[in-house]
Amino acid sequence: MKLSKKMHKAGWSITREKNGNFCVYAGDGIQYTYHTATDTWLEPVEEIEAELDRQLQEISENKRSSFISASRMTSLYHSKNASQPVRYLCQKKLLEKKSVLHLGTGLDNPAKEQLLASGCAEVADYDPNFYPDTSVLEKQYDAVIANYVLNIVPPVDRKNIYNLIRDNLKKNGTAYLTVQGVWPVENKYKIIKAYQDGYLIKTGYNTTFRKGYSKEEFLKEIQQILGGSPRLITMFYSNPFVQWGRQ
Repeated sequence: MKLSKKMHKAGWSITREKNGNFCVYAGDGIQYTYHTATDTWLEPVEEIEAELDRQLQEISENKRSSFISASRMTSLYHSKNASQPVRYLCQKKLLEKKSVLHLGTGLDNPAKEQLLASGCAEVADYDPNFYPDTSVLEKQYDAVIANYVLNIVPPVDRKNIYNLIRDNLKKNGTAYLTVQGVWPVENKYKIIKAYQDGYLIKTGYNTTFRKGYSKEEFLKEIQQILGGSPRLITMFYSNPFVQWGRQ
């Protein structure tokens, strides 16, 4: 596929659809389609190349992380149900009558509808790739959800996400955070090499970052960066699900 090498360098995620075409997620809510039968792009090639050059320039100037786009596959896009942590929150009615920021929504499309149906007063999605409207970050919420987000970016980007969680949470609010455990990261993916405190792995057509956490390591990291009182709620297999508040 033409331009694919530059796309990988920019961290764009390439996914093959059931019809054989390729869907390219370019970050900032941008999406392109490549038709394999005609060997052409649905969008003008000049437009795609211009966006590629812009993002690559931002990466070279440290204004953008290439991992944010490459790692955005944080949920099962073919599922008709929300992710397991969201279903848990809904079933336990932990967010009833609360305003919620779903941070790093990814392709967890059913989450908002199910959260509202469970009794949430408000649900705002933010994801730099799919829901890039930063206006939702200009207020604070009763709860912030970040599922399988912190484990897909290296330490510098991860700290920025922790800052978003803290800054967008009300004084007496609660954050609900889930990460992948050590076992799935080290056993379910094709590891290319160690990178910083995790690994570069091969996922489909993409090279992405993954870090696997033990429950002890995740609780320690949250406490060191955010302070407060993180508490393990439950484990989804080997994946820690943690509650955090300032007090």
